[in-house]
Amino acid sequence: MKVHFDNVNFSSRSGPNTFASRLATILTERGHEIVNYNEEHEVVLVFIEPTRRWAQDKRVIQRLDGIWFKPSQFDTHNRLIRWTYDNCDSVIWQSTFDHDMTKHHWGERPGTVIRNGIDAEKVKVSNRRLKDIRSKSSKVFVCSANWHRQKRLKENIEAYDILRAGDENTCLIVMGSLPDHITKRSDIFYTNNVKHSLCLEIFSMADCMLHLAWLDHCPNVVVEALSQDCPVICSSSGGTKELVGTGGFIVPEKTKYAFELTDYDDPYPLDLSCLTGINIQDLVVCKDHIDLQKTADQYEKILSNL
Repeated sequence: MKVHFDNVNFSSRSGPNTFASRLATILTERGHEIVNYNEEHEVVLVFIEPTRRWAQDKRVIQRLDGIWFKPSQFDTHNRLIRWTYDNCDSVIWQSTFDHDMTKHHWGERPGTVIRNGIDAEKVKVSNRRLKDIRSKSSKVFVCSANWHRQKRLKENIEAYDILRAGDENTCLIVMGSLPDHITKRSDIFYTNNVKHSLCLEIFSMADCMLHLAWLDHCPNVVVEALSQDCPVICSSSGGTKELVGTGGFIVPEKTKYAFELTDYDDPYPLDLSCLTGINIQDLVVCKDHIDLQKTADQYEKILSNL
């Protein structure tokens, strides 16, 4: 089978591009070819929206990781996404939340939910600085995002303070660009962006990941944390809870979200009192559902039109 991946930059480390690279590698290992647009191919896998019109004789699958739902962006930013949704042969949503969101606004389409996957083998921690942090810390917490208000960095730090319960030997590692809540505390480390291999080492040595983002879709950083046996504490909004399942703790949102258009950079208040007394060492990760081989099985079936 020859597949063209549209709207993918294999050199980018963004969530969709990172997953596309992983999927393309597995499909290639299985004997399929990932080809350019001008090469012969049977099927086009469009990540979110197309970069060009596809030929009429090609099967087209849209891999959709959410839609824009700020009122000011809904019509303009979703124009090509909606056109692809209406005209493709099938849709792959990365979470049930995303399926329900698009169904609510645009109606049902043929397709299925396939969550992101990853090689779930645990990596060894070789970085000396990380080893030093680990040796000096009773517990290591981590959070990661391209930071803006939707990702709730402030609430992540508040959750960290509750969970550490006064233990002065804990630390929090904040990965990702443009953190919007900065503190000069000695127990909180801001790394900015780090290369993927180091990111996995941090997750491998960490005791818990905090990801309290509001209405997140299917974040790859959570997939990566679970792959390293790092339990995740998330909120009940969006699709993140579908990844976490029983492999962490889900903080309930007090205000229900019913797919209305809203400013997602103005998240609802989050009550963190439920975290008091939680022992993160009791959290057990389940990661069978993020096995990349199983994810690729599902993509292969749909791309092959079986």
